[in-house]
Amino acid sequence: MRIKAVCLFLFFCCELCFSKQKKSYIDEVLDYVSRDISIRCKEQETVAILDFEAKTLEMKDYINSQLISGIFENSKLQIVTRQHMDKVEQELKFQSSGMVSDSTALSIGERLGAYAIVFGELEELDNKYLLQVRMINVETGSYALFKKYEIARSSKTEQLLHHAATIYKSSLGVILEANRNSISHISPSAGISFDYSILRRFSIGLKMLASYDLWEKDDYIYTVEPIAFLRIYTVSPTGEPSTGLFIEAQVGPEFLFVNSNFKTVISAGCGLGFRVPVTNFYFEPFLRAGYPYILGVGINSGFRF
Repeated sequence: MRIKAVCLFLFFCCELCFSKQKKSYIDEVLDYVSRDISIRCKEQETVAILDFEAKTLEMKDYINSQLISGIFENSKLQIVTRQHMDKVEQELKFQSSGMVSDSTALSIGERLGAYAIVFGELEELDNKYLLQVRMINVETGSYALFKKYEIARSSKTEQLLHHAATIYKSSLGVILEANRNSISHISPSAGISFDYSILRRFSIGLKMLASYDLWEKDDYIYTVEPIAFLRIYTVSPTGEPSTGLFIEAQVGPEFLFVNSNFKTVISAGCGLGFRVPVTNFYFEPFLRAGYPYILGVGINSGFRF
């Protein structure tokens, strides 16, 4: 029953962790857009892609190049871009002063002999971006696609938009854990944690945990664990430093108080977890194993600075 309970707890933590990470980042969204455009056109049709409005030239170029690349991968459409539009250069001057109008886009599409014309803009919100995409059927003048796609912030979007990246190198949190610092039962444990990122993927830190064998009737067991750790982040879905899946090596003294007896042993082990960042806060479920304890599973949550 205890093993099942631990497994269910781990499953719940993983589900919660990955559900929070279920975001659409810019490359994924642009792939969705290219597929949406492709399925609305017949093979060998000509589609004109206008420059998307964004705050920086780098973001404009990135959106256009990724869209064109995705359309070529997902269809056999013929693509006309800004570089091929010399004969409608006059109509394109509006792009330097604001969002393209439907009537101007339609006029450009007609002159190019395109089946459809695609344009849009990137809007910035507090914690995300909205990419508005409009696709007009040149023959009918009606929308073939009018949709907003949500894009999560990432290091790539911030770099393309020239935003100063906020890098959190330190974190301080509270730990709740269930472990086997017991003779025959699972012990509740609590503590604090501090870590500092010396590189994008490497952190060092300290934890202080205290356990109590709550259900043991014959013996009173208290455990205090000062733990030093070295952490390596192996996968970061957002690209942000010091986030995502990590493994860590742990070592430190362990002070055991069993009834009136005091004992000190060396504790060593390893940990596995996943850090989920939420602005300057974080949440991370973890699992650890080693000697002299058998297993520990818990949650570490706090703030980054």
